[in-house]
Amino acid sequence: MMLLRKLKQPLLLSFYVLCFIVFAAFTGPSANHKKQTRNDYYKDKAARNLSDSLDVLFNQIRSSFGGKEPDLTLGVVKDGHVFLKKNYGYANPETNTPFSDRTQIYIASTSKSLTGTLAAILDRKGIIKLDGTIADYLPGFNFDDQKIHPDKISIRSLITHTHGIKNNDAVVWTAFIGIRSTEQLLELLKKRSTALPDHSFNYSNLGSVIYAMIVEKCLGKPWQQVMDDQLFQPLGMKKTSAYVSKADAKYISYVIDDSEGALKSVFDKADNSMSAAGGHLTTVTDLLKYLQFFMSNGNSVPGVLGKKEIAIATSAIVPQKNRYQSYERFGYGLGWEQSVFNGEQLVSRFGGYSGISSHLSFMKDQKIGVVVLSNKKGMEALAHLVANYIYNSLLDKDNKYSIAKENLISLQKNFESDALETKEIMEVIDKKTAMDKKLSGQYDGAEKSGSMEINNAGEVSWGNLKGQLHLLTDSTGLINFRTMLRSFSVKREKNVIVGVYSNDRYFKRLQ
Repeated sequence: MMLLRKLKQPLLLSFYVLCFIVFAAFTGPSANHKKQTRNDYYKDKAARNLSDSLDVLFNQIRSSFGGKEPDLTLGVVKDGHVFLKKNYGYANPETNTPFSDRTQIYIASTSKSLTGTLAAILDRKGIIKLDGTIADYLPGFNFDDQKIHPDKISIRSLITHTHGIKNNDAVVWTAFIGIRSTEQLLELLKKRSTALPDHSFNYSNLGSVIYAMIVEKCLGKPWQQVMDDQLFQPLGMKKTSAYVSKADAKYISYVIDDSEGALKSVFDKADNSMSAAGGHLTTVTDLLKYLQFFMSNGNSVPGVLGKKEIAIATSAIVPQKNRYQSYERFGYGLGWEQSVFNGEQLVSRFGGYSGISSHLSFMKDQKIGVVVLSNKKGMEALAHLVANYIYNSLLDKDNKYSIAKENLISLQKNFESDALETKEIMEVIDKKTAMDKKLSGQYDGAEKSGSMEINNAGEVSWGNLKGQLHLLTDSTGLINFRTMLRSFSVKREKNVIVGVYSNDRYFKRLQ
């Protein structure tokens, strides 16, 4: 456990890496690492210098964290033009597929920005107005919870997380299990939604999911197709899609997991679990076009949105107050977050999914935008560390090394958390508790959770999720889905298995 031994000395590690970051400002990359970079683009000498500095930074992070390769792809827009593009490591190490301009990576909650932009476009065209309500676009639809009033919940509130509705089951179905139909989603919303105490900002996937359903009902076609027609095609984002089935599997970036002692690349998303709140595959090149569109006030692609509409979409429509990583958040717009980073105003939308980390942001006043996308479990904070280092380098900030140290601590916490999860899994595996074949069979979680199947080898299928059951005792264990770890317990009556629990979800045994 070399990684764990390293992490027992976080202050020493911080010192070494910080020293190397400082050294990076005055030296070039190692010849070894230079061979590993692919598809790099530099606009000018300043871009080359930044690239060299990043090479050295990554080389040291790699050596400091037990040889872990920092797998990611990044891009920078500066003064309206693409300034830098770089790729490190592998999109899929099992097939030796490196990150490149062709790599399509899942961006998780960064999708909320795309959905917010679609909402702005359809509002501009008068198709679905932001001031309209759920009742306007889903006439006759009501929630079983009488405290939820469809005629008082605006489209804007769905996009800005101020709709006042809670429904974890709809989120689980649309993000993990895989929704079966719009009718099923309507039924879930009707029966399993509850009213929150008020309509203050409360971040969740639900608003975007409801909005996408409204888009389908109003336009008579899948929301994915509407987004492609209205946003991706006009902006030339040809490699961005909410359909996994339309991507080239060879170039999809997988989650890189080694929680069971061997490297495995995992991608458990399908078309029916790619929601409008977190459901797009895209490339750095496409996201750079998206940033250029916003940073130019829509002038890069005239006629889609105007300056006023972009200003509203990226403004603090609703207030919030919290700190995430190095960002002091103060507002939320149409899928865009407003925050202050190192004295500068930042517009951003991040995303994360079990190792995949997506950073999309821009500083309008400084004319700089950054995209960083990574895919390795235990390195979720790396995307933000890299973006911050890029901003601070381009702005020549005096405190860029102290911020790098702060970000390094977050990265260490990612590693520690991932190492603890791996340790937990390995401890259960080491128990070598034999699989009880009596557990194999079909289980029904009803409308709340869907169905689960366990086979004789302990392989578990729960919708789109595929995992391995590891027993700790004859009644308890863990299910490792790779992208998530869930507890497992058995319910017996008179020594007969009648059901199982996975976390708080109960599945009844089918005879």
